[in-house]
Amino acid sequence: MPMLVARRGGPCAACGLPILEGERIGYTLKTGARHLACEDRAPGLRRNRHAARCALCGFLVRKGRGRLDVTETCEDGAFTRVWRVSCVDVASCAARLGRTRE
Repeated sequence: MPMLVARRGGPCAACGLPILEGERIGYTLKTGARHLACEDRAPGLRRNRHAARCALCGFLVRKGRGRLDVTETCEDGAFTRVWRVSCVDVASCAARLGRTRE
């Protein structure tokens, strides 16, 4: 995997933790930006392809900057899928939740 220096910050494609601007990363178009320590890990984070509100704190999460989860249920033979976007940066999400509760 080619090693580059990150021009912008963003989440790691494997672990979801933030990549800082200027940090050395591994990058391929197929796998995305990853920490050097995460190069061998399978991608465990599904990204949102559209901007959406965080299901927890309500923050507008830009395209590709959040975690995408799906819940599928079946009632009387009818399947229903519910897609939820949540913030990758859990600390910031928790801080926003704390401010809204005050």
